[in-house]
Amino acid sequence: MLWLEQTSLGKDDFLLFTALYVRNMDKKITILHLWSSFKGDYELFNQVVMGLKDGYHHIICFMTGEPPLREVLCDAGYDVRWLRYKDKSLRRFQSGVVTQLSALVAENQVDIIHAHRHKATFYAALTARKHTQLKVVSSVHGLERSRGVFRKISNRLLWPRLTKIIAVSGAVKKDILKENSWFPAERVEVVYNGINIERFKDCGLDQKAARSFFDLPEQAWIWGAVGRLAPVKGHETLLKAWAGAGLGKLGCHLALAGDGDLHASLTALADELGIVKEITFLGHISEVPKFLKALDGFVMPSLHEGFPLAVLEALAAQLPVVASAVGGIPEILTELATEGHAFLVSARDDKEFGRAMAKVVSWSDEAYRQARGHVSKHIQRFAAQGMLDHMAKLYQDVVVL
Repeated sequence: MLWLEQTSLGKDDFLLFTALYVRNMDKKITILHLWSSFKGDYELFNQVVMGLKDGYHHIICFMTGEPPLREVLCDAGYDVRWLRYKDKSLRRFQSGVVTQLSALVAENQVDIIHAHRHKATFYAALTARKHTQLKVVSSVHGLERSRGVFRKISNRLLWPRLTKIIAVSGAVKKDILKENSWFPAERVEVVYNGINIERFKDCGLDQKAARSFFDLPEQAWIWGAVGRLAPVKGHETLLKAWAGAGLGKLGCHLALAGDGDLHASLTALADELGIVKEITFLGHISEVPKFLKALDGFVMPSLHEGFPLAVLEALAAQLPVVASAVGGIPEILTELATEGHAFLVSARDDKEFGRAMAKVVSWSDEAYRQARGHVSKHIQRFAAQGMLDHMAKLYQDVVVL
């Protein structure tokens, strides 16, 4: 009790201080996760919430939309809130959002608002101006999010209230700081996405059954891609690469999973190139592990990407990958590409894409097995637990800043 003797605290005061300290140490970190809208269960986000249980209390809040009949976190017993604004109404500033969020913060003694994407960050930062002890974390998932003048002005006014920005890749962090050079670099932290690797290793089907499930040819060497049919995904480059390299003549078939506005124009392009019979447009699919099981290789010809989960999922399924060297993709594939077990090529370069894909198809059975083995080891770097450990440390550091 020497420390007590050297202070002005009485014994009762010391016991009270100790009790308060212990209670504070035992207090869960309360995180209000803020989204502008619900657009279907987001597996990666759910993985974080459900993976960080001990020491955390999660509240999930969607600003727009009506509650769906089923939602994973609701079904699991988590506290999910809906502010029920209309999408169109949030195109204009709504002071009521700040009022409602402020009440949530006060009633639940929220420690951190974790805002996902720009609109949620905008309202989180405004709410934090009313609560001086509240920390705000914002996740940025993609590139070129600060190019517009209005966005730059908004960032300059509100980002000083952010405690941390989470960038999903080094490329995203670089882009954030390039467009917001005034923002302290140490307050932008890279947290790589992580996935449940086992889910993609064993989907319950062998390759033959998976191909039957999607009505894909049983004997072909099948390349696949996952992504919406939009210009940024580079499907036009892929189709030109396919035709130029004569991959169909090499016994290959291309399966495209995803829907979008370019479906008609891509079908027309495939017909023009004489390869329409070598391609299956599957539209949107919900069974991604089964789809990947049907493939021999994976291709991503995107024009830019922050940190694509689709590439991680393909690696988890032990597939060789050919992808554009843009955004965060090199952070995933550079090591494999150096070993010759993946290919990073220039975006929009259909000839380079075609050569890389033909190279993979030409591998011997032994070379293909070696590549799959290296891919299987490499993907462990992006296992879900690593992401969860990083997020836990970030949250714990943030509350004491």
